[in-house]
Amino acid sequence: MKKITVIVDGQGDIEVDVGTTLEQLSKKFKDRYSSTIVAATVNNHLRELSFPIQEHCNVKFLDLTTADGLRVYTRSLAFLFIRASKEVLPGCRVTVEHSLSKGLYCEIHYERPIEETDVRKIEERMRDIVKEDVPFVKDNISVAEAKEIFKREGLESKVKLLDFRKDQRVNIYSCGDLKDYFYGYMVPSTGYLKLFELKHYAAGVIVRYPEISDPNRIPPFVEQKKLASIFRESERWGQIMELPYVANLNEFILHKKHPELIRIAEALHEKKVAQIADEITKEGKRIILIAGPSSSGKTTFAQRLAIQLKVNGLRPVSISTDD
Repeated sequence: MKKITVIVDGQGDIEVDVGTTLEQLSKKFKDRYSSTIVAATVNNHLRELSFPIQEHCNVKFLDLTTADGLRVYTRSLAFLFIRASKEVLPGCRVTVEHSLSKGLYCEIHYERPIEETDVRKIEERMRDIVKEDVPFVKDNISVAEAKEIFKREGLESKVKLLDFRKDQRVNIYSCGDLKDYFYGYMVPSTGYLKLFELKHYAAGVIVRYPEISDPNRIPPFVEQKKLASIFRESERWGQIMELPYVANLNEFILHKKHPELIRIAEALHEKKVAQIADEITKEGKRIILIAGPSSSGKTTFAQRLAIQLKVNGLRPVSISTDD
């Protein structure tokens, strides 16, 4: 068997057989890491642990203390949650909505509202699948085949999204009998996903996982009521604009309906600014602080808010930290 030289984490050479996977190599170095290795970079390119090494290269392993590593972990955890939910609640549809309270907020669309007992059963099933150490298998298939899979699963949004895909092949992952399309890499198997917790929250479930700063435990739950309400409002706006998924936006652009979409979005935003101005006027606030990262629209928002406050008879003065 031909040998090749691999430099691991810039700390020295090691000889391995051609075709050795990153997962096999990682087992020799796992004691160097404070948490589970879930992925790696090969010559600075992100790779799954199933990736076979074919030539001399530099390898850097990624655990849960890295942003890329944590993304691979949470993406795989979402797949595990979807599979367990479908097995516990046959016929349900699961949507991964957004981050919330140091976790992933997901909704389970079922014939009835889900209950705490459902969530506990799903968590128990997830832990059983982790013990079974089921592999995540990646297959490269045609877009036509992928569409048929998504139609059977009732994932019409993904069917529409593939209508706009230029490449006629796509990577599909399977875990047991479940197949799905994810936007990135996975861990090799469910046995890697030992750290998680489910919390029944509002109409859905928060799938909780470790933080980069403390990768070996689940952080205490901190409710984010205001952020959750903003996400719900954003979802309602998407329904008003008939824009629940990216595929719908593609269709709007394709049929040249985007100017109307922009006008509706502007109207919704202006109405919200007016409501904020009414609340400020009613409560008699004297100082309004606007925070946000660079180029987030703070100045534009301040100008719009000032107009609405003037409509209410006030005379606001804008003071910018850039001034």
